[in-house]
Amino acid sequence: MTQQEELRSESVKPNGAAAEVAVEGQRRLEDFTEARDKIFDCLQDANRCWMARMQQEASMTAELASKLTSSRSLSETATVLQDWTSKHIEMTTEDTRRLFSDAQQMFDAGARFWTISAQPPSPEAAGRFMS
Repeated sequence: MTQQEELRSESVKPNGAAAEVAVEGQRRLEDFTEARDKIFDCLQDANRCWMARMQQEASMTAELASKLTSSRSLSETATVLQDWTSKHIEMTTEDTRRLFSDAQQMFDAGARFWTISAQPPSPEAAGRFMS
């Protein structure tokens, strides 16, 4: 290695407080990336569930239309509508639970990130940054 290359490699290496700032910055970036990934994974999972739910709803509505057109009496029509309404209420209840569960997971990931990022640097590092 030539003398110029040695000087360049030495000037690139951080020292003292700058090294601590770099390490702290790297740690916080990793924390942010982890929280972002968890939130993104939760959103993708929720999206898959909601798409499946929409398909289920479309199927259930098509089935309702088919049963209504084939019903031959008022009592049969009422039974079909009552069954559909019961299923729809059950699905809505499941949707509500899923929504709250997804929101809780995203809030937890965000809270972990903000808790970690709000922590001040170590006292030794803080003293070096102030001087």
